[in-house]
Amino acid sequence: MSAREVAREQLLALPSAGLGAWPTPLHRLDRFGAAIGAEVWIKRDDVQGVALAGNKIRKFNLVLGQALADGCDTLVTAGAAQSNSARTGAAAAAATGLDCHLVLSGGPPGDADEDDDAGAGSTANLLLNHLVGATVHHAGVVSWDELNQRVDDLVAELDTSGRRAFAAPVGCSSPLGSLGFARALLEIEAQLDTAGVTPSAIVHTTTSGGTHAGLVVGRALVEPRSPLADVPIIGVDAGRIHEDVAFQHHALAVEAASLIGLDLAVDLSTTDLTLVDDQVGEGYGAHTAAAADAIDLLARTEAVLVDPVYSAKGLAGLIALVHSGELGGPIVFWHTGGYHALFDPHHGAPLIRRKRTY
Repeated sequence: MSAREVAREQLLALPSAGLGAWPTPLHRLDRFGAAIGAEVWIKRDDVQGVALAGNKIRKFNLVLGQALADGCDTLVTAGAAQSNSARTGAAAAAATGLDCHLVLSGGPPGDADEDDDAGAGSTANLLLNHLVGATVHHAGVVSWDELNQRVDDLVAELDTSGRRAFAAPVGCSSPLGSLGFARALLEIEAQLDTAGVTPSAIVHTTTSGGTHAGLVVGRALVEPRSPLADVPIIGVDAGRIHEDVAFQHHALAVEAASLIGLDLAVDLSTTDLTLVDDQVGEGYGAHTAAAADAIDLLARTEAVLVDPVYSAKGLAGLIALVHSGELGGPIVFWHTGGYHALFDPHHGAPLIRRKRTY
């Protein structure tokens, strides 16, 4: 067998927690596509049965699969206060019988006390974290690197107390977690073949890089004659959480590939990772008019919801690329999930008080 075939077998043999319903739907967005002037298909990773989990369940499937294989009893992960990834980790842990500790930026909502398991004043993702039984640690105003360090510190503390804890970084964007999206690329390859669609690009939202890195690894695993062998995979940055985004995503892809015996260090360069950074606005979690318009347009044409923090910025990036003439159809938009922030007053309320600009 070729190195690619061996790596593909190793990928599919990785331990999994067995969560989720696969494949997630792929369908055409007729009314939305007509509105923006391009054929658009949507990969519905927002449709899942584990506490409305979204795409991060692909990553946690492998991370928790390894944690269970190692005999761990606790997951520790991190994110922003309304993190989709942290909420998915908490839900996945509950569904597999593990305890979960979340290290979240910011302070407790309302009048809640630090580490208040009752979750007083919690909304959206933070409310779901408490409902599935996670222990929430509010870290205050810290960087992403500091959140990851606090995860490692908490794992060490729990291990000292007799627990067996497993760490997952922000976004569950570890090399192992990223391979969940290498599997996803193989999944959509089969769906596109059945639909008879050859995409001009796959567009998704990115920050920590696990989705982007995994899709790039998956692309390296398809047959050379596959329509996806050379498909552009475009990551629309929603937060610029790394100083050098392309370098970080490249390093993650190379390390993820190495876990299944695939050497991408020579064949993959940072220029092979297509990134768009014009939708960040003032930073991660900051609203933009383009994202708000994208939310409104997709909801009114297709009754599909995206959130202002993350997935809407990716959709806004797709719309901008079509309008500029840089992309034509058919385009696949990978809906990574995360409409939960719409139900948080800080993020949801401004959407119905604005003037539409499209």
